[in-house]
Amino acid sequence: MVERIVARPSVLKLNGERRQITALFTDIEGFTAMTHRAHPEALVALLDEYFEGVAQIVIDHGGMIDKLVGDGVHALFNTPLDLADHPVRAVHCAIAIRGWTDAYRQTPRAAALGLGRTRIGIETGDVIVGDVGIRAKLDYTAYGDAVNSAARLEAANKELGSTICIGPETASRCPPDLLRWIATIQLRGFTETVCAYEPRPDTSAVVTASHGS
Repeated sequence: MVERIVARPSVLKLNGERRQITALFTDIEGFTAMTHRAHPEALVALLDEYFEGVAQIVIDHGGMIDKLVGDGVHALFNTPLDLADHPVRAVHCAIAIRGWTDAYRQTPRAAALGLGRTRIGIETGDVIVGDVGIRAKLDYTAYGDAVNSAARLEAANKELGSTICIGPETASRCPPDLLRWIATIQLRGFTETVCAYEPRPDTSAVVTASHGS
């Protein structure tokens, strides 16, 4: 991303702009309980490995790490530079994060601490993005309903029993065979109900079988 900005510095707007983005939020199930039983050094080492893995997946899918908050990763797609098909890219990113974190939970370090599942929320919409903060520390971030919805959708996984919860705006911009409806819910802080979706079960085995026949 830095190389793209250096090549075309005029595309970067830090002072603030309205922009359609896709927000992705993650959270670790049972993290607070894990901190109570974990040795500090072991917990920090675990989080370092975990964040490196999740962040690399976000970057590989064209996303930007907005911030790391506690045990959560906040990522944005289609900012600060244009990213084609950003809702689809965010969904594929979530699927990849789920696969990697499920495997990482089986490693000795993570298994010893009882690392929980990673839950993910995604939503698309128009937001305000820009460099906000104080002179000593600026933070390029986003404000708007899409960001808040992504955070609420991530939390909704706990009630729905899902690991990836996707909002209606993201779903409307994805191929119909990528997602399936799971529930109609009311997100905390919003008055209207919304349809929530999740990725369809992996069909790679079916595809492989059809290619082999």
